[in-house]
Amino acid sequence: MSIYIKKTEYKIIKKIGEGGFGKVYQVLNKSNKKNYALKEFSIKGETKDTIQKIKKEAEILSKFNHKNIVKYYNSFENKNKFYILMELCNGKNLNDFIKEYKEKCELIEEKILYNIIKQICEGIKEMHNKKIIHRDLKPENIFINKNNEIKIVDFGISKELNLYKEYTKTNKQSGSLYYIAPEILNNGIYNYKADMYSLGCIIYELIHLDKYFLNNLMQEVKKIDETLYNPNWQELFN
Repeated sequence: MSIYIKKTEYKIIKKIGEGGFGKVYQVLNKSNKKNYALKEFSIKGETKDTIQKIKKEAEILSKFNHKNIVKYYNSFENKNKFYILMELCNGKNLNDFIKEYKEKCELIEEKILYNIIKQICEGIKEMHNKKIIHRDLKPENIFINKNNEIKIVDFGISKELNLYKEYTKTNKQSGSLYYIAPEILNNGIYNYKADMYSLGCIIYELIHLDKYFLNNLMQEVKKIDETLYNPNWQELFN
């Protein structure tokens, strides 16, 4: 099966993701022989408000040109569907990366850990400089390739702050439970710090190979392994 974008044929290779947001395919550009990711949304029967929110993801992605954020190429509407053409992120998501270490009963080497966190922070800095709050930062939305290069993906529930506002509000829970900021859960009023809370949860999981939420309700926060990591890492969780 093929999809045409401005007279260019893209052959669907395989489905690489699916969720409430729609489907993501790996596609081949028949002209330049390069592979891309194509996100497909069904908009048939959807309200104008829902369609506007779907298209907002493409608008937000188009604002970025950063090595640690998935690259946007194009978006278009065709036959009751809306498509976003993006860079194909080779490798695996950070959730699978963490699982591999956990299954081996090995902690992530500090040098690799630092490199991953540094790149995630650079991607977040770019988002916040453009006044974008991701709102769903989690290991599944961060890809890592064989060279340990990071790409932040999935801006489906991201929020753009008004130029003169430092806070925004949501009437619905946005984000994933293990990584969602308390202020979003409690009163729905939040700012850039919501992403920083999610970042802290991700760092905790990278260090301990265990989710922060599970250890935060009934137990003390785990201490880092000082035989492998610099003790200064612990200051992030104190």
